[in-house]
Amino acid sequence: MQKLYANQLPQHLAGALAPCYLLFGDEPLQKLEAIDAIRAAAKQKGFAERISLTADTQFDWNELNNELQAMSLFAEKRLIELELAQQKLSTAANEQLKALPQQLHQDIILLIHGDRSHSEVSKLAWFKQLQNQAVQVPVYPLDERQSMQWLKERARQLQLQLSSDALTLLQQHCAGNLLAARQELEKLALSNIDQPLDAASLSQFLADHSNFTVFQLVDAILQGQTHDALHKLQRLCQQDVEPVIIAWQLQKEVLQLRQLQQAEQHNLNNLFKTLAIWPKRQPLYQQALKRLSINWLDYLLQELAAFDRLYKGGRLSNTDVALAHLVTLFIQPVPKAFSLQQQAGYD
Repeated sequence: MQKLYANQLPQHLAGALAPCYLLFGDEPLQKLEAIDAIRAAAKQKGFAERISLTADTQFDWNELNNELQAMSLFAEKRLIELELAQQKLSTAANEQLKALPQQLHQDIILLIHGDRSHSEVSKLAWFKQLQNQAVQVPVYPLDERQSMQWLKERARQLQLQLSSDALTLLQQHCAGNLLAARQELEKLALSNIDQPLDAASLSQFLADHSNFTVFQLVDAILQGQTHDALHKLQRLCQQDVEPVIIAWQLQKEVLQLRQLQQAEQHNLNNLFKTLAIWPKRQPLYQQALKRLSINWLDYLLQELAAFDRLYKGGRLSNTDVALAHLVTLFIQPVPKAFSLQQQAGYD
């Protein structure tokens, strides 16, 4: 089985395509761009039809079997995308996946992807059985050095000239969120701001756009400011910020709060440092920790997971309302009169 990292994928896709791609990891931008690259390459090479399937708890595996068995005599060559939306698959689902090597043929490309870590899913029997026919693309969060290299390369692609201190400021501002970093760089590329750009000029640019970033939303949420948080969320939605960016940042904050909530009081300072939460922002987290228990944070994680499945499956009738629901839960525990998990059919 060939193993490629996300930045190696474009070179591979310029040549012959594999019959199957296995794309797993929890860094959303690299994953989205890798999926888009596979789609574009498949279309260019004659796989004009794209079928998108989501294997959640309600998924009928016969639907996948039917698509795999439909030959090109009756249909165009196809790219079949299968998202594994469950963290743990049933025995029946695992058996279906084990049968995939015998069902692949030259008229399809099968792309299987999910949010589980590559290290976890690569140990599964069905994954190993595809090793002779598939290319695996693990997607890992970038460390500080890799993140800086990514910023430099993306700035170069957008013909932006950023000084080293400006790049450092942008890296700190986006806090490892590549989706947010891409958005800021693309806004810079569309602006008329003078270049080369130093940290002082970039700081002013970021301040001018502060009402349109998820970071302002997060600050309002941590402080428990319901009206302000919902107002900022409304503005973000009006500016067509991708819902996945907002949800990703909310999930990151919940996971950090959960770590902080579990820590002993005397270890908080060390954990704040480990999580890169600087002193001026620590009071915001301390306010949230007083409001939100471990049990409530776990419930919020379940709601975020349900939002992710509903959104990716195209099953949300109103994404803005669903995000407002999540923001409200984040600010203050409320009676569970409604949940996204119920809407997703989990309860």
